[in-house]
Amino acid sequence: MRAMPGQDGPDGEAPGGPEERLEAAQVAAPEAAAAVSPRPPRRPGAGGRAAVALALIGAALLLVLGFGLAARCRGGGPPAAGAADSAAAAAGAPGGDAVLAPIQARRDAGTGEEVAPFSGFALSIETDPPGALVTVGGVPRGEAPVLAGLDCTPGEPIAVRAERRGRRTARATVACRRDALVKLTLRLGK
Repeated sequence: MRAMPGQDGPDGEAPGGPEERLEAAQVAAPEAAAAVSPRPPRRPGAGGRAAVALALIGAALLLVLGFGLAARCRGGGPPAAGAADSAAAAAGAPGGDAVLAPIQARRDAGTGEEVAPFSGFALSIETDPPGALVTVGGVPRGEAPVLAGLDCTPGEPIAVRAERRGRRTARATVACRRDALVKLTLRLGK
């Protein structure tokens, strides 16, 4: 016959081994037993939330893969290998990947400025000596070298100034261009 919770065994001690004592304590005071129990009580639904999260991640992955395959089937896949790919492969590019040539700037015959294709209009300004404070269109842009994107109308004059303590200020005026990057080097006199 098992002793009831709270009853002592024949020798005056709690009945049974540790498992039986834990079981008896859980029956007598479930809240107290939970506090000293070797494993935490399982929350109902905790495993269900993890399964739902895993299912959502899987569904999202399937959607992404599905859209990628659909785009490829409609002709939106990677471009066919062309002359650039062949030249890159012949030059020993890893994996035959295309290597883009650097953008070549050309010197404007009228102004002597270096101009390269660009989206919008920007100025790349270096100074000799480096580190001069550069102002573009009346707005301080920081110490050279400076890359400044501008919202301007083609043909609009843009004033550029570079200053450094102990040197003469260098000034230039650049005409805004459509889709161009203009590179300037301003030399500050002694």
